[in-house]
Amino acid sequence: MSDSGLRAKYVRRFHILDFAGDGYVDRSDVEARAQRLLDGMAEPAETPRAAAVREGAVAFWLGLAKLAGVQDSDRLDQEAFVGALLRARELGTIGDLVGPSVEAHVALVDSDGDGSVSLAEFLRSQSASGMAEADSRQAFEQLDRNGDGRLDVEEWQRAVVDFYTSDSEDQAGALIMDARA
Repeated sequence: MSDSGLRAKYVRRFHILDFAGDGYVDRSDVEARAQRLLDGMAEPAETPRAAAVREGAVAFWLGLAKLAGVQDSDRLDQEAFVGALLRARELGTIGDLVGPSVEAHVALVDSDGDGSVSLAEFLRSQSASGMAEADSRQAFEQLDRNGDGRLDVEEWQRAVVDFYTSDSEDQAGALIMDARA
C-alpha cells in the first residue's frame, strides 16, 4: 500500500476540514463542517439526529487530537493531521475514529427512519455536501455492495474506512469523502 497515496487523500481531507481556511484544523472546523451538513439537510438544531451529528463530529475531533498528542483546544497543521490519520491506520482504529460520525450521518440521511438510505435520500444528502448528481449516483451504486438498492450503516462505514485505509482513488469512499460542502 502506497504511503504517498494515503497521504495525498489525507491532505485533501485536511483542506476540506480546514473550514476557516487558516491552514489548521481544530474542533471548530470539524463542528462547522457538521453544521454545514445539518443546514444542507435542513435539520433543526434541537433534534436528536442533529445532536448525534454534532457529537459524532466531536468524537472524530477528540480521537484525532488524541492520536496527534494535542489537547481538545489545540489545532493541527497539515502534517500533524496526516500523521494522526496514519497512526490510526497503523493501529487499526480508523473504524473507531470515524464510526460515531458515520452512524450519525446515516441516521440523519435516513429521513424516513427505516434503518437504511434510499437512492433519493442519498442524492439529497450528497447534494447538501456539494456532490454532483451523476457522481452521487455512481457513489451510491458502489456503496450498495449487496445490490439491494439501499444503504445501511455497515456499507457506508465500510466505504469511509476504505477511504482512510486504501490508497486506491477508484472507490465510493473517495467519492463521498472528497465532496466539499
